[in-house]
Amino acid sequence: MGQSHSQSQTHISVLPNEVMFIILQYLPPQEMKSAVLVCKALREMGEKPRFWTWAVATVNTKDDLLKLKLPRLQMVQEIDVTHPSRLVWMKREGLADLFQVIGEIPTVRRIRGLEFCKGIEGIEPDLVVSVLNSLEELKLCYGFAEEDGEEDEEEDDEEDEEEDEEKEQEMEQEMQMKLSTEQLELLFTAVAEKTNLKFLQVSGQDMLKDMDKTDETDEVDEMDQMDEMDTISPELFAAAVSNVEEVILKEHFKEDITSKQFEALYSIIAVEDRPVRKLTCLSFYIDPMGDVDPELLSKAFNRLEEFTTVNCGSGEQWTAILRGLVEGDSRLKKLMVEDINLEVVQNLDQNLVRRAKKKFGQFYQDPCTVLENRRYLLDCIDIIDTSES
Repeated sequence: MGQSHSQSQTHISVLPNEVMFIILQYLPPQEMKSAVLVCKALREMGEKPRFWTWAVATVNTKDDLLKLKLPRLQMVQEIDVTHPSRLVWMKREGLADLFQVIGEIPTVRRIRGLEFCKGIEGIEPDLVVSVLNSLEELKLCYGFAEEDGEEDEEEDDEEDEEEDEEKEQEMEQEMQMKLSTEQLELLFTAVAEKTNLKFLQVSGQDMLKDMDKTDETDEVDEMDQMDEMDTISPELFAAAVSNVEEVILKEHFKEDITSKQFEALYSIIAVEDRPVRKLTCLSFYIDPMGDVDPELLSKAFNRLEEFTTVNCGSGEQWTAILRGLVEGDSRLKKLMVEDINLEVVQNLDQNLVRRAKKKFGQFYQDPCTVLENRRYLLDCIDIIDTSES
C-alpha cells in the first residue's frame, strides 16, 4: 500500500514580523495595495510609511487633504495638484491649507502643478520657505511667456459670454507662483545656505523695484539708482541661484532680473566651485552678459557643464569664452546660443569657431534657422492634426 503524504499550509500571520517586513518591502505598488486587504495583521504592518514612499498623493479637492494625514502617507515624496478641479477650492484658502499639511510631511520633494495655483503670496512666509526649499524641483514662475493682445469685441452677447469663459479658463493656466518680496528674500536666503533643490526656474518675480514709486525729487547718480533697484541683492541672488544644479532664468514680459544680478551670478561661479552645472539665461529686455568682463565670463561658463542663452554677448566676450573652451581646462559639454547676431559670429576668429564646432557641433543658431525650425514644427503639428481628423 502506498503511503499518503499530507501537506499543511502555514498562514502568513504566523510568520515572524521581521520576515513579513522583508516580504512587504519587496512588493510592487499594485501588490502592496492588495496585501493590506488580506488581513488585519498585514494591514497594520502595511500602514508603515516606509512602504508607501513611491505613492503619488493626488489632491483634487479640499477633502483630499485628509488623505495626506493617513499614517501610510507620512513619508510620501510626491503630491499632484494638476487636476482641473483644483481651480475651485484653491482660490479660497485652499493653497494655504495645502501648504500647512505639506509642512508636516518633511519628505515631500515634488508638487506637480504647484506653479499654476493661486494665492501663495498670502501664505505665511516661513511656511512657504519651509515647503519650497524642501522640494527638488521648483518653477518659481508667474505669467505667460508672452502677453496676449486685446480681444476683439463681439456683437453677439452669447459669444461674448463664451469668450469670457474661455479667457477665464486660459487665465487659470497662467503660472501663478508669484512670491511677495518678503517671501522671495527669505527663500533666496534659505536656498543660499542649504537646499534640496536640484532644478530651479525663475520668471516673473518682482526682483526689480517699481521706478514709479521712487522719489523723483531725489537727485542721485544713475548707477547708484540702478544699484538700489534690486529688491534681492545681487550677492544674495547669486549665492542662491548658484546653489542649485540646474537653473533656468527667463524674462518674458518684463525686466525682473537686473544686470547686476546676472554679473554677480557669473562672478561667484567663476571664483567658487558652486553646485550649479546647467544654466540657461533667456532675456528679451536686457543682455544677460551686458558689459561683463570677457575673461570673467570665460571662467564662469567654462566651469559649467551646459550653458544656453539667446542673442547676447559681444565679439570680444565670445572670443574669450570660445578660447577658454578650446584651449583651457573646460568642463563645458553643451553650448547653445539661439538667435545670435550673425555679424558677431562673422567677426570672430573663424579658426576658433571651427575648433569650437569640432568639439560641440553647431553651438549657435541664427534667427533665420530658428524661424525655419519653428515653421517646420508648426507644419508637423498641422500634419498630425489633419491625419487625426
